[in-house]
Amino acid sequence: MLTVAHLDEQDTLRGGEQQATWLVRGLLDQGVRCLVIGRPDRPFISMHPEEKELIRVPLPLRGELDLYSAWKLAGIVNRYQVDIVHAHASHAHGLAVLARCFGGRHRVVVSRRVDFRPKGHWLNRWKYTRADRILCVSEKVAQTLNEYGLHAPQVKTVCSAVDEARADMPPVSREALGIPDGIPFLFSAGSLVDHKDHANLLEAFALVSTEFPEARLCIAGEGPLREALEQKRDSLGLQASVLFLGYRADAPGITRSADLYISSSWSEGLGTSILEALASGTSVVAAEAGGAREMVIPGKTGRLVPVRDARALADAMLLSLRNPQEAQAMAQRAVSFVRDRFSVARMVAGSLEAYRELIQDA
Repeated sequence: MLTVAHLDEQDTLRGGEQQATWLVRGLLDQGVRCLVIGRPDRPFISMHPEEKELIRVPLPLRGELDLYSAWKLAGIVNRYQVDIVHAHASHAHGLAVLARCFGGRHRVVVSRRVDFRPKGHWLNRWKYTRADRILCVSEKVAQTLNEYGLHAPQVKTVCSAVDEARADMPPVSREALGIPDGIPFLFSAGSLVDHKDHANLLEAFALVSTEFPEARLCIAGEGPLREALEQKRDSLGLQASVLFLGYRADAPGITRSADLYISSSWSEGLGTSILEALASGTSVVAAEAGGAREMVIPGKTGRLVPVRDARALADAMLLSLRNPQEAQAMAQRAVSFVRDRFSVARMVAGSLEAYRELIQDA
């Protein structure tokens, strides 16, 4: 029986960790024995509480050079005869490699979910060259690693998945959001951090508002930039038309009520919020970060613009608002496209194929 240990040091269940929960569920359904290793009492180690056969092992995971956790991980690997340690976050990657220095008899698989080039210091060189497989969530991420000096078969693309149940979440009514019927409603979801580039989105929406002054923009998400973004909104005179919703577990339901979903990020691995929007049948305008072009096919499934270009983003939003039938036609084409190419089943199959390649090569 194939045994895979999933390792993640994060304290919250962000996009990558959510993908890991779907992967673990799919592997269990395929008869794979799974362990989840994370910090005590955190969402990652607590996933799928109904699964009694899922082995849960808490570790401190205080950083990628946490020698104690690496030593304990090596013991866990050997005790449970783990074939693969799948690291789902950056520090987990380092620990999975370090554990082999303590005698861990396992292969290391790493999920790479960001599209920026790894820094060239010795620690990164050490851990990246020692990963047996790096599963990239998009071709763009794989290309970035190629430029870093890593190539197939070590680098393999296994796209992130869209959760159809989330995409089909019941719509959140405009009334519940305080949005009047019959006016343009734009929505964006994502942590309020620099690379999501909400500042650029606000500038673009200010341009849109000159033609559609009644339009409303809602932004779901929390983060360290909230106060600065609220100040920017106010400085642009958008107090009445832009609402920061905070974290919303029902963000996909809000997407389904919107006329347009907007992604303004300048850095992404793939962009699962874009995937959810496309799968929900909502028109999408996205900045071309990460794997956005692999989902948003210009003129076919949505509109794509350069990153950090408020004028281009505004023009694409305006084009969609002026031509709602064309925008909706693209949105409908996107539904079948993303649900086929970015299904959970495909993500699970691609990961399982990578595991088996390594076991066969052993």
